Amino acid sequence: MHPDLPKLLDVQIKDRRLAEIMERVDEIETERAALDVALDRVRSEITSATRTADDISRRRDELSVKLEGTRVKHEARRQRLEQERNPRVAAQLMADVELGRSILTQEEGEWLRLSEDASARAGAVKGAHERLAVLEAEQDTARAALRDRMSALEGELTGARSEREASASQLDRTLRIRYDRLRGSRTTEILVPAGNPTGHATCTACFTAIPRSRIGRLQAEGLLLDGCEMCGAIVYLAEVTV
Repeated sequence: MHPDLPKLLDVQIKDRRLAEIMERVDEIETERAALDVALDRVRSEITSATRTADDISRRRDELSVKLEGTRVKHEARRQRLEQERNPRVAAQLMADVELGRSILTQEEGEWLRLSEDASARAGAVKGAHERLAVLEAEQDTARAALRDRMSALEGELTGARSEREASASQLDRTLRIRYDRLRGSRTTEILVPAGNPTGHATCTACFTAIPRSRIGRLQAEGLLLDGCEMCGAIVYLAEVTV
């Protein structure tokens, strides 16, 4: 038996535990991300509603200034009309006053429409803020539970990493480097048994056939194979495990 085989198997077991803990960490992050998405959706609504409300308020305020100027001009024309004694000039002033009154009516109508729209938009912004506050309150319990779960997992993760490092430190340096390199590039098991070693042996990671000569050498010398020719997994005979 290869002297590092039991140690390597032990490291792989600890790596499985680490992977399981990390999966649970990812699940928590996914749940937290879903909560964030719900908040971001309402926040985006607030941003859009606020932008629209501000734009309408700005247009209303600009029109308010313009409307005041129109009123001043209209009043000046009206006063001139009352004082004018020349019929021809009075007729022209009358036409100007009528036109001014029409423009003033249009601007007042537009200002009223914008004012009502601004009020409605302000209400929409307020409503969105209220929905955000409700959603944040509803999520408080869920987020607290996620924090508690994450805190517990962080403790597990620290312990699992410490145990894994203690086991890995017992490995031959060259073999550890090889194993860690494979661990960084594979999503499947790194150390796998040879399937049916007495017949047509295969790598149980990718099911590629292993030459009998290599199996014979493994049985005779108790060595690990150099690696599966197809997937690179480290292959061993199941009956030499402890």
